[in-house]
This record gives sequence, structure tokens and C-alpha cells, in this order.
Amino acid sequence: MIYPLFFLDFTDKEENLMTNYFKIESYTYKPNHLSNFQSVLTSDKFKTKKEYYSYLSQNNIHDVENRYVQDTHIIVNPIGTFLFDFLNIDSIDNIFLKKLIFRYGIATLNDPVGKNFHEDFNLFYDDTRANEDDDSIDIDYFESKINTGIKEIIDSYISLHKALREIINFSYNINEEKYLNELTPSQRYYIFIHSYNLDEYMGLFKYLTDVSFNQDFDFLEYDKSIKKSHFNSPEALAKYIKNECKKNRNFHIKNYLYSFNSLMSVYYFCVLYFIENNIPIKICKNCGKYFIPENRASSIYCNRIYKDKKTCKEIGANNAYNEKLKKDEVNSLYRKILSAKKMTANRNPDIPLYLEKYEKWKLEANQYKKDIKSGIKTQEQFKEWLEDTRKI
Repeated sequence: MIYPLFFLDFTDKEENLMTNYFKIESYTYKPNHLSNFQSVLTSDKFKTKKEYYSYLSQNNIHDVENRYVQDTHIIVNPIGTFLFDFLNIDSIDNIFLKKLIFRYGIATLNDPVGKNFHEDFNLFYDDTRANEDDDSIDIDYFESKINTGIKEIIDSYISLHKALREIINFSYNINEEKYLNELTPSQRYYIFIHSYNLDEYMGLFKYLTDVSFNQDFDFLEYDKSIKKSHFNSPEALAKYIKNECKKNRNFHIKNYLYSFNSLMSVYYFCVLYFIENNIPIKICKNCGKYFIPENRASSIYCNRIYKDKKTCKEIGANNAYNEKLKKDEVNSLYRKILSAKKMTANRNPDIPLYLEKYEKWKLEANQYKKDIKSGIKTQEQFKEWLEDTRKI
């Protein structure tokens, strides 16, 4: 049975995901068993080929074929990773959605208020060799079904991608609009939804109908450790938690998890969660991607690996240092030429042309500085201009 499963939990710096996903495994067809397809160990599980062939022979395994199977995994990321992997992609296409399906399961193809794709998937599953206890899926059937699902939902993902980027850009004032200064992300979001009352934005609220709470937190580390200890009284459990808090100031206990049937709902929920909890979001000045600063909200570079095993933060700091050196060099050259031209004008008061040229040069130099500040021109261009006018 194929079904959606997506649990989400946040701590200060991490996000915990528990979700279904798909993988390929080897099976052999053995009819008249509880399930007609029996799982087969692959050759990489054995030390030698001889051991592998002996295993196949002893278990009468033949006609091995690959099939898809659903499984569950736990993903722990720095907070924001799940959302930004979606928002930072340039465009949504079939390949991207297929990757989501294999990583996050059938919830990728579910529409929060439309049809649940997994129901149709199971309803039309027709494999004459399989029986109701088989949980593996024929590869051709699986891929044909998900290709159909992708065609039906890809436009919704494209619209969601566009809308969420616009919400974040406005709520976090990425474009640095002066009238949005001194407002919180939550206050800006309120302005956004009341100023842009369009169907495409108001339609986003449908995703909230898919959010529910779940108290099954088996996948959280603190819960595992508590269960293993078999506490038989509230006093013993209270003592254990106090001790854990002393060892780890960030010891995290939460009494519920967020649960979803649709991946699109998770993306929208993440945006709202960050906005409502005033979690800072920036666009990296080096790679141009969204990120959450690790320590300081004023950070302008992310920690992603960008080039030559260096992060944007490392590259940005190096660029800033080089830019400062270049700026200091250009400013030094500017002051030297300014002083020389001024001295020439002062020493020749009987020649008005020197003063006129000095004043004109100074105006042009000041305009260059303004253009550099606004990004129209660069320090390198200013330096070239200074060297050219120095000779005149």
C-alpha cells in the first residue's frame, strides 16, 4: 500500500523530517507464497561472489528483477534546508519533481484540496503477478503512474514556487523598500496579503487545511533515549530530563509534530512558520540564494560550498578585503590628483583655465563616487579614469 507520510519538527537550529521515500530493490517471483515477490539480497552484501552464488542456489533464487519499494527515513538538516532547496531552484521541471518523489514519497503528488494521488495510484494498480500482500511495485508501472501525476500537478508547483518567493521577498524586505523598514516579517506579511488580494495568493490558504498535529515522535533522539530507559514513575522521568538539561542546554522536548499529506503544504507552512517566529531570512550576496544566518541576523553570506571547497562566507570575506584594498588604493590616487590639481590652480591665479578645469574635474570625480555607490560603475573604472585625467 502506497501512502503519504511527512512529519516535521523544528528546533532553534535544526529541522527534523520523517518521511516516506522510494528505492529500488531486488526481488524474485515466487507465486503461492504470502507475497508473490520475495526480497533478494544483492551481491554487495557478500564478501565473495562464491558466497553470493551459494546464497542464490540454496534459496532457489532465479529470475531476479528490480522493483520499487516504499520505505521511511529520517532527515536532520540545518533549519531552512528543506524550504530553500525548493525556493533556490531556478525552474520547476519533471526531473526536479521526480527527485522530490524519490526523496519524500507520494506526498509530492498530492493536492491538499484536490485528489489524493496515492488513492488513485493504489486503485489502478494492476499487476497480474502480484497479490494484495505485495509491497513492491513493477518499475514500468510505477514510472508511468508518477509521470501522469507530475503532468497533473507541475503547474501548481510552478505557481507555488513563484508565490512563496514573492511572499518572502516582501515579508523580509529583500528589495529594501524604505516604507517597510522597522516592521517585523509578520507585519509585512499582513500588509502583503491585504494589499494583493488576488486569487493566486488567497488560494495559498488551502494548504493550511492539510496541516495536522501528531504525537508520534519516535524519530526524535530524546524520545528514543527516554524509551530505552524504561522509566516507571513520573519522578524518575523528571529527574532524567533535568539531568539531560544540565548536560545540554538545548535539550529539546516537544509534545507534538506537524503532519502533512501534501508536500506543497509543507513548503507553505515552513514560510509561515519562519515569518511568525521572526526567523531571519536573507539572500546571499555571493550566490544569490536564500539562507538563514547561523548566528547574526546581519550576515550577508551563507555557508554553502561555492567554489574550490570554499563557502560563500569565506569567498565573500576575501572579496570584501580585496575590495577594501582596491578602494583604499583608488582613494589614495584620487587624493593625490585632487591635491596636485588644486595646487596648480592656486599657484596660477592669473590663469583662470586651471581653476575651471580643477572644478570640472572635481565634479566628475564626485559623480563617479556616486555611481560606484549606486552600482552603476566600479572602483576599477574610477581608477582608469583617474589615471587618464592625471596626465591632462
